[in-house]
Amino acid sequence: MSISELPCVYIHSCCDDDPLKTIKLMRNDENIEICNNEGNILSNHWTIDCKYYTADINLCTSVSLNELSDQFVHNINAIIILFNIDESNIIETMNKCLPLVKRSQAEVLILLSEKNIEGHVMSNNVFEWCRKNYFELIVLEEIADEMDTTGIERVKQALYAHHWPNLKAKCQITNPSTKSIIEDSVINSQLSGGLSDLKMDTEQEAELDSNLFSEMFEGDFNFFKTIDKVRKLKEQISAMPDEERKDAAEKTLTECWKAFFGDDVDI
Repeated sequence: MSISELPCVYIHSCCDDDPLKTIKLMRNDENIEICNNEGNILSNHWTIDCKYYTADINLCTSVSLNELSDQFVHNINAIIILFNIDESNIIETMNKCLPLVKRSQAEVLILLSEKNIEGHVMSNNVFEWCRKNYFELIVLEEIADEMDTTGIERVKQALYAHHWPNLKAKCQITNPSTKSIIEDSVINSQLSGGLSDLKMDTEQEAELDSNLFSEMFEGDFNFFKTIDKVRKLKEQISAMPDEERKDAAEKTLTECWKAFFGDDVDI
């Protein structure tokens, strides 16, 4: 099957990290088949097989961002940028990826760091870059608590939650019960990964895109669209500094809870 026939995840490195290493981590396999396609695009075919659907996609990378055909860019559904905060001019280097983000209109945007950046002199710049450009910051070496999903598993979780254009649903989701929606669709798939510190208070009011809340539950319930809206909220929260992230997480869960049970519910 031609590389232009499948949606893809495009992985680009702004540092010395090898994108093929990331692909192997995602596949949990050191011996995967890498195809060299037209335009020097390296790819690996991956069949996503999760609880709700299957989808055939390509995990791709290339040396140059400037030699990608319009047809290939059109198929990019997710972009993962690898970076090392110790590299000089890292923000300027990351900015060079933004034209591709705009061309592709990819919905899953991930900034992936091998090591934790907390406390680094450039960390606030990176957080602000993620917030401004709607990227989710994920750290490979971060240790998850019992409610959290981090590292390469968080990368895969974000991809699983995407509404791939060629997905084949395993069941018809029409009118699931509220309990099923919360437990299977929203909480377990997305919110549990980012809202682990809900009981911690902060005086600062974090800013979120309130339109996502109103759009999320309009009309007939659609599982994949709802998950996509929640994912975007999760990305906004993940890009915030710690002191803002806790309050935003609590606000997000409160809004979702009210959307299911009404404004008068006692939370």
